[in-house]
Amino acid sequence: MFKKNDEIEVNIIDYGTDGEGVAKADNFTIFVSGGIKGEKCKIIITKILKNYGYGKIIEIIEKSNKRAEIDCKTYPRCGGCSLRHIEYQETLNIKKEKVQNLINKNVNESLKVNDCIGMENPFYYRNKAIFPISTEKGVPGIYAKRSHIVIPFEECKIQTKISQEIARFICENWKSTIYNENKNTRCP
Repeated sequence: MFKKNDEIEVNIIDYGTDGEGVAKADNFTIFVSGGIKGEKCKIIITKILKNYGYGKIIEIIEKSNKRAEIDCKTYPRCGGCSLRHIEYQETLNIKKEKVQNLINKNVNESLKVNDCIGMENPFYYRNKAIFPISTEKGVPGIYAKRSHIVIPFEECKIQTKISQEIARFICENWKSTIYNENKNTRCP
């Protein structure tokens, strides 16, 4: 059986619920952050649980033609996007498949999910803006995945440009209103 820090080669055979790659090794399921269906990767095991584990890519041996060039300096550290490394059309296919799988598991009759309708320009579209502010850096950012660590950003490709301008304006003009979560106080 595998243990933490083992390095193995795997084939990514599917996607998990959060878009991570899914691999099987010796009939053991491993969720691989950043893996794309169809890729062969060398991974390091980062966590082992009873029925599955987690891995991180060390090397992509056979790269998927669905892999996109990453256009964001903050990705994959931030928790705002999880599929930025995958071509847009493939992300639509992943979402369709996710809905189809849910229907297949929960509905007795046979229903077919239609293709997702994508955007002409899948940038700067999010209509809800939450920008935590780092008390140390005094700049807006995005929380790192599963944490309250603020990752500063230069530009966010999914938030509207105006919301990013507003967040910067607030940071530049109202630093005394920033709340320090660790100290339970406002910054001086």
